[in-house]
Amino acid sequence: MTRLGVGGDVVDWKAAEIEYGVRFPLDYIDFVANFGEGSVEKILWITIPALNPMVRRVDRLPEELLEIPEANEWADPSAAEKYRLEDLLVWGETNEADVLAWITHGSTPEEWPVAVFSRSESTWSVHHCTMTKFLVRLLHGGFDRCPISTKALSGLAHPRFLHAREEARLKDLAINPWSRD
Repeated sequence: MTRLGVGGDVVDWKAAEIEYGVRFPLDYIDFVANFGEGSVEKILWITIPALNPMVRRVDRLPEELLEIPEANEWADPSAAEKYRLEDLLVWGETNEADVLAWITHGSTPEEWPVAVFSRSESTWSVHHCTMTKFLVRLLHGGFDRCPISTKALSGLAHPRFLHAREEARLKDLAINPWSRD
């Protein structure tokens, strides 16, 4: 993946661990250090932990969503018995309103599966891989069935990642950071 502009973010991981009550996966910590918060092709937004609940950040699903029975629909019905929505920790979203999260089940973050809510399918799917392996498979078209609602990211030869700070800076200069020109 090509990184456009500035690099990653510095996160106080000890403070984040206390705030969220979990230790974060090492591949995600490396991703944040190298890339940071931002988006892939303006389609998939990746968040970082933040202590301020008023900013876009890694977070649990909202309480009101947990109360809606339709929110607990899984592509594999046995997953509903195995996983709880309360255990999801959201790290990404798409412009199609898909949600990407870890299932924080177990004490080893490197073994947390990735759960994806596909808005077009209205179901959660489970992928037994790390966040970064999920992204690589998604971008290289490595899934039999695309787990998100758009196939625009699948099989890209040169996907681009743009940090949130760089996107804001370019927009302030009236530059479209996503134009290919």
